[in-house]
Amino acid sequence: MDDLDLKREFEKRGPWMTQFIIQGQAFGGQYDPSDDPRLRWFQQKFPVAETILELGSLEGGHSFPLARLAGVKKIVAIEGRKANLKRAQFIQQVFRNQKIKFIQANLEQFSLTDLGRFDAAFCVGLLYHLPKPWKLIEQIAKVSKGLFLWTHYAASNKANKKRLHYPGLLFREWRFFYESRSGLSPLSFWPTLDGLKQMLDDHGFNQTEIIQDEPDHEHGPAVTLVSRQP
Repeated sequence: MDDLDLKREFEKRGPWMTQFIIQGQAFGGQYDPSDDPRLRWFQQKFPVAETILELGSLEGGHSFPLARLAGVKKIVAIEGRKANLKRAQFIQQVFRNQKIKFIQANLEQFSLTDLGRFDAAFCVGLLYHLPKPWKLIEQIAKVSKGLFLWTHYAASNKANKKRLHYPGLLFREWRFFYESRSGLSPLSFWPTLDGLKQMLDDHGFNQTEIIQDEPDHEHGPAVTLVSRQP
């Protein structure tokens, strides 16, 4: 497929968020995942992972770099929105990468145990879109002993709600019916950082290392961490 044909195919499936470099040319959106340090951090923390569960894969921006890591044999990538999944599957055809299995599923309802076990779970940009984030952590704990997580959290001075025993705040998922990056429910719950750590600990992830804390992130406090079960 030449560049002109690729450009037409991308335009048919747009608008895109993710940028893909194909045959030296940039296609798609503005976000270039190839420079994302979280991919490097994941590799450093899980250098021998052969099977990866990716939660919230969007258009596959992280899926394909993960699949190219040394030693990786299989990735199961779950995405809630059909349009995002179709774009990722198109990229998979272009790259001819068969290591990735893309699945459309609502992670507020889906049982991860049906997928088997994984060496590591990669959850970037998803947890803060959920109304009950502890439920997903509970699910992850059943299929993997290792979790790489990036998520927003609630600043302690703005935490005015509690869900179960976790302090945090409610966040309105603006345009949630059609925004490609929003959650699948109109409201999500952001725990505080301490509340998030407690969620992890409550479900067996009691070895947590914070890689980067960004309390002044432009879209709200954010943290990158690795958490493991013994």
